[in-house]
Amino acid sequence: MSDERVQLGVLLPTRGVLFADDGPPDVSPIFRMAAKAEEAGYHSVWVGDSVTAKPRLEALTTLGALSARTSRIQLGTAVYLAALRHPLIVAHAVASLDVLSTGRIILGVGAGRGGRSILSQEFENCGIPFMERGPRITELLATCRRLWTQTPVSSEGPYYPMNEVTLEPRPVQPGGIPLWVSSNWVKQGLRRVAKHGDAWITNVTTLDMYKQCRSFIQAEAEKIGRDPQSIHHCLYLTVNVHPDGEQARRDGRQFLESYYKKPAASVEEDLVCVFGSPAEVLERIHGYVQLGTRTVIIRFASPDQFEQLDICTADMLPHLQVG
Repeated sequence: MSDERVQLGVLLPTRGVLFADDGPPDVSPIFRMAAKAEEAGYHSVWVGDSVTAKPRLEALTTLGALSARTSRIQLGTAVYLAALRHPLIVAHAVASLDVLSTGRIILGVGAGRGGRSILSQEFENCGIPFMERGPRITELLATCRRLWTQTPVSSEGPYYPMNEVTLEPRPVQPGGIPLWVSSNWVKQGLRRVAKHGDAWITNVTTLDMYKQCRSFIQAEAEKIGRDPQSIHHCLYLTVNVHPDGEQARRDGRQFLESYYKKPAASVEEDLVCVFGSPAEVLERIHGYVQLGTRTVIIRFASPDQFEQLDICTADMLPHLQVG
């Protein structure tokens, strides 16, 4: 077993806290989970993003609040639907977050999966044609990178032309905010990872598909002169973990059906989910680690997020090393 550690992050329930039937939501679990994760030695905490399709607390606002309540842990988005916003607004907000957090921000971005009516409606209601989200994100990533590192910035891009823009404040982190780009098996998205990503975030459901995607990213990176080894690999993993593996499977699938309002099996076809004992979950994680994963973002498929966090901390966190 190597001394190299796998970085473990935790997704915070920014949607789950809105599930109360009435009254203002109790957001304290978000802050308590972040504090517990920091104290336990996790690498990062993460928040999801949606405006209307999957109502939740706004991502960057939430990270701002978290930056004031933590001091060491990394703060990230998994993932931010950046194409819903103008890159100058994104760059300014995220740079400000980096200053407020003393350099702890990771911007994970994604296009959103196609073929989902609620997602396409969300984009249209925000004034963004759904089929433009891919090329818009590609232009946005390049523009944000320039705004964080150059001055002034001018652009004749088809979506976001700019003229002599100087952005203040600049990020604390040298070179700007790390851009972690999500994609599964969509070639356009994988090319985006190869060209713009400091890291690749994925939740592909099989190791074979992971290997195919990894090989495609490596080849595309080499085509443009990038070292594929410079692209960090991150797995987004939905888990329910319990000493009784059968209970974990029952609870995890029940959560999926309640959360998504459809059979658990159909959800598990789209997302990599592991429900079982700590040893079973670790075994699945290590399969991805052997293929290059170095960060795992854990999303708990359970109404009892704190129980899951405690089990993960006691029975998984100490064992996550590169083997």
